[in-house]
Amino acid sequence: MTVDRKCQYSSPWSSTTRSPSDRSTSAGPVSTPAPAPAPAPAPASFPGLQPSHQVEEPHSRVDMVHMQLLHHYMTNASLYPLFENCMKDIVINVALREPYVMYSLLAISAHHLSIFRPEQQQFYRHLAIRLQTEGLSIFNSIDVSFYGDSVEKRIPAFIFSSLIGIHALCDMLLHRDTDPDSAIAGFLKYMSLHRGMLTVMHGYWDELKKSELRVLFEELVPQWFSLTSEGRDCDDIRKRLTAAGLGTDELEDALHAVDLIQCVLDAKPNAESRAYILCSWVAMLRPAFVPMLENARPEALAVLAYYFLAMHHCRGLWMMGDAGQHFLTLLAEHFRGGEWYAWQALSPSTPLTTARRTVPMARNFVVTRPQEADAPRIAEIHLAAMDANPLLHAQFPASESLKSLQQFLEADTAEQLRDPSSGVLIARDPETGVIAGFAKWNSPSHPEEVKLESGSLRDLEGCRREFLDRYVSLAEEARKRCFGDQPCYCISFVCTDPAYQGQGVGTLLTRKVLELAKTDGLQVYLESTDVAIPMYQKLGFRVIDEFQMKIPGLTSDEITVSYREVCMVWQPGSMT
Repeated sequence: MTVDRKCQYSSPWSSTTRSPSDRSTSAGPVSTPAPAPAPAPAPASFPGLQPSHQVEEPHSRVDMVHMQLLHHYMTNASLYPLFENCMKDIVINVALREPYVMYSLLAISAHHLSIFRPEQQQFYRHLAIRLQTEGLSIFNSIDVSFYGDSVEKRIPAFIFSSLIGIHALCDMLLHRDTDPDSAIAGFLKYMSLHRGMLTVMHGYWDELKKSELRVLFEELVPQWFSLTSEGRDCDDIRKRLTAAGLGTDELEDALHAVDLIQCVLDAKPNAESRAYILCSWVAMLRPAFVPMLENARPEALAVLAYYFLAMHHCRGLWMMGDAGQHFLTLLAEHFRGGEWYAWQALSPSTPLTTARRTVPMARNFVVTRPQEADAPRIAEIHLAAMDANPLLHAQFPASESLKSLQQFLEADTAEQLRDPSSGVLIARDPETGVIAGFAKWNSPSHPEEVKLESGSLRDLEGCRREFLDRYVSLAEEARKRCFGDQPCYCISFVCTDPAYQGQGVGTLLTRKVLELAKTDGLQVYLESTDVAIPMYQKLGFRVIDEFQMKIPGLTSDEITVSYREVCMVWQPGSMT
């Protein structure tokens, strides 16, 4: 099987056709020049996989940049949930055997760094292009006949198909066409590439499930897809497809594509399953639906609109961002006029008509110091934003205890606001005046006398002190390990009303605190759950430590859940 991508870099493997074993003993990653190269202009056809100009010939050696990329892949939690830890180890082991897999792995890492290190964005994007193109060049040099009937030899090809699918998806999402037809063509090229990579596995899927990848097929996939889609978000498109006069196979396969999307919109799958569905959706499409998309039939594009809505639903994943909103807007333009435009114009629940209404648009939130009268709203946001945190429910498991906690937070915030120098800021919606989020911190000029969790909060009725005290102890130990007695700003809370999440409220508030710290020439320290790591990394924070504790699950008193927070630091002068 050959991927229809021409490598425009000269390659030490391009002159001969090799077997996988030949390659495995002779190939090494390319060398990357020390200065950041100029970025390759995006080709008109498909960005990312076809650099449009010649660059210096690569060398068959490993340099420190490659070591950095490999270390980043292995240690950076925000790169996941594309693979769980067990899959991460398998990918690493395969990559160490097969250079084309290693190139693709390093390309994903470079893509990730291009997002979270914006000051080096051009360097890392160009590097991702080079690495992925080299991987494709090596893969295209393989004579598949060397595989014979060996499933083990096909495992690297399967891993490579997953990695290159993610890389191609990242490229498609980053390349922001403003013309609807060009955007649709770009998506279809991505789909062709991702699905084409899997043809080498044709006829070997049952055997693959018995290989070292069995953990994926026996444990992870059943776990990810054990839930049935229950939500009603896609009812309109299901009814429309049923009434569209499709053939039996077309209707069945189109509804299957919708079911996968609804699983994401249900918000019931965990983060790993949502990421897996979104990144693998085109590979999981059934045969009758694929030509419907390839021919840009309106029924298929209407399903694609829901896919982009699901993408927006998971905009917190590092490669997604606001891409769902962008593509929804373009599809709305594509459908302008005609039967399908009339349908979506009449139905308020379709993503096409409600793109600008249901997809939140960034606003110029007004950041100010709150008044004492704002304390109840701040306490309300605090609990709403923390509701998804399992530690909160371990510490305050009953509804009565949560009500007591909200009253406590309201009184505590009011007391803070009586001190004009205390560290509290809010962001207001400029249209409604509603408080959308808040940030709290302490600094050397206004130190925290008693940590919130260490004070009278412990005496609230229904509080489970053992989980509160354990958390306080671990957090304080981590803080001492990281900073000792060094002066710094310490951000205690950045909370956004769920109705305003994804609109930049948390980022805006955190930037204001960083500006204050920069004026004082001080570092900023915080503890974060995994979900907020990408936001802080974009602002220049880096992970320096972590701590974990065991807590009960949401539906059981058994202490089975591993709760983790990472310790992060920001230095004055970091890109914000």
